[in-house]
Amino acid sequence: MNESGSKSRRRDWLDLGLIGSAHGLSDGYSNLLVPVLALIVAELGLSTLRTGTLLSIFSLATFLFLYPLSVAADHSGNKRTILIVGLALASASYFAMQWAGGFTALAVLAFLAGAGNAAYHPCGTALTAERFRHRRAFAISLHGLMGNLGAAVMPVVQAVVATAAGWRLALAVCTLPALLILPLVGIRFPRGERANVATGRTLSSVRMLTSMVIGNRDIVLLALVYALKGMATKTLIGFFPLLASDRFGMQTSLIGIALTLYFLMGVGAKPLMGLIYSRWGARTALFVPLAISGVIALLIGLVSWPSALLLLMAVAGLAMPISPIILTAAADRSAKESLASAVGFIYTLNGLGFIAPAIGGWLAQGSGMTANYVFAAVLIWLSALTALMLSRKRALTSRRQLAGQRGAGAAGGSVQPPAAP
Repeated sequence: MNESGSKSRRRDWLDLGLIGSAHGLSDGYSNLLVPVLALIVAELGLSTLRTGTLLSIFSLATFLFLYPLSVAADHSGNKRTILIVGLALASASYFAMQWAGGFTALAVLAFLAGAGNAAYHPCGTALTAERFRHRRAFAISLHGLMGNLGAAVMPVVQAVVATAAGWRLALAVCTLPALLILPLVGIRFPRGERANVATGRTLSSVRMLTSMVIGNRDIVLLALVYALKGMATKTLIGFFPLLASDRFGMQTSLIGIALTLYFLMGVGAKPLMGLIYSRWGARTALFVPLAISGVIALLIGLVSWPSALLLLMAVAGLAMPISPIILTAAADRSAKESLASAVGFIYTLNGLGFIAPAIGGWLAQGSGMTANYVFAAVLIWLSALTALMLSRKRALTSRRQLAGQRGAGAAGGSVQPPAAP
């Protein structure tokens, strides 16, 4: 390999490492309250319903802001800046929680954190797909892996810090990597490509982008699959600390280890998900792990042995991380001009997960904690059945191809992305 090729490869790894680290930060933020939830409940005296509401508020903000931010990213092309500002807001909100005096302050900050974190997935996924066109499936899988790695590391950090100095400092410490990661992303990544639709006319551009997304049946189905699975995950993970502490008397440190085990198994699962997508296609690659995950969720709610609970959490971590399949299928099946909007639509429906913790709190209050996990299992099985409705076709990479395929019923093959410069 010549010197120029070697430098190009190093730049690729550097940029993939940076955007992957930002993904790890964002995914860690998605469940940042969970490992210390029992400590928050104990100190502030929150009811089960208020606990579920607190978890729901973050997801509610994500749901409200995700699609508008994704359309703004496609319309303006400034994906990088939207990503950086969003993660900075989320970081500042979590950092400020160390001074929160009660439920109301925590709820407001959780809402701001969710709004800021909403910027990451549409912008980060689109930047990754654009930057690594020459190795898209690999890059998106590794990008997903690093998201899980960040989500796995944060509970360990929180458990250590919370044991020594309390939950408030534990939250603040987890925001510090943003001080290094976000400026480097700003230096290394371009603004991103602007959509070539209704240039200069914001309302027309929004309508065109939205029409391209919701007119694509596969994107809508992928969004439904991810939304149902996301609701189940919020229930399964969100109430795990209460299940573990109430039923088994687990301490915060062991709960943190269990959650880390869950996310670490997901680190190994992400490349596996990319591989089965390449081998089987989206329908089978989604149905099989989701069907298994539903069984695992049900068993978690019924198990009576602590060791079995930890084992089931590990297996759940291996079976449930379907995001590489969802995102690669979305990149393959959406028009290039609307990729960020398509990803934003998928994550917006996934944001419906804010409903699940509130329902879970109501179920737990009336029927016990096991009811939460029956609810999660049903949602996952519905997600698996929805995946079977996907078409067998693969890639649509331009608006012209999308228009040409619509109504023809043809199973379009993948269009090869251009080689990296």
